[in-house]
Amino acid sequence: MNQILGNVEVEMQEENRHTFQYFFIFSIIMMVLLFSFFIYKTYRTHANEKVSQRLQYNYETMQLYASNRSSMYANLEHNNFYTEKFMIGKIEIPTLDISYPIFSMLDDETLKIAPCIFYGKMPPESGNLCIAGHNYNNNQFFSLIYQLKKEDIINIYDRNDHKYTYAVFANYEVKTDDLSPISSLSNHELTLVTCNNFNNHRIIVKASY
Repeated sequence: MNQILGNVEVEMQEENRHTFQYFFIFSIIMMVLLFSFFIYKTYRTHANEKVSQRLQYNYETMQLYASNRSSMYANLEHNNFYTEKFMIGKIEIPTLDISYPIFSMLDDETLKIAPCIFYGKMPPESGNLCIAGHNYNNNQFFSLIYQLKKEDIINIYDRNDHKYTYAVFANYEVKTDDLSPISSLSNHELTLVTCNNFNNHRIIVKASY
């Protein structure tokens, strides 16, 4: 009887050892997969950042050498919404040390490489210029706009390289179905929008000049 119990105990120990080995191997595989996914996401983010920087360089070069700058607006409709995808200017936020081109229309692919207008018009026209940018939870695109405080400066450059300086007056969050941020509180208003990836809300920064 003791021998039978001993054999059973040995078999259980052997089974537990195999189970532990399988679990260990599975854990290693999962760690490798997660690490590979993290590396891929980091690579894609940096790749998009480089594309954005290259686009801004091309835009600035075009600004220097374009013989007829007004032609840059040829494919844009001058109404509340821009209906053609086009690089229309740039945004600078000195306190966050960021500078990006601005595209005239928001879609998933363009939003991956630069901030996009989704409502309003570029200055000097009045109204509420609304710009969305991705939150990559790092220091790229609009990831850090939650840090902006009242009176922080945001510079918008139009197609003629004129600078319009806005001062922040509000920083808050709304739910995804809240459209109130597109309403204008002043004649010349700027609204920056990005996602809060932790609670699925929207981070809103309001500025005016």
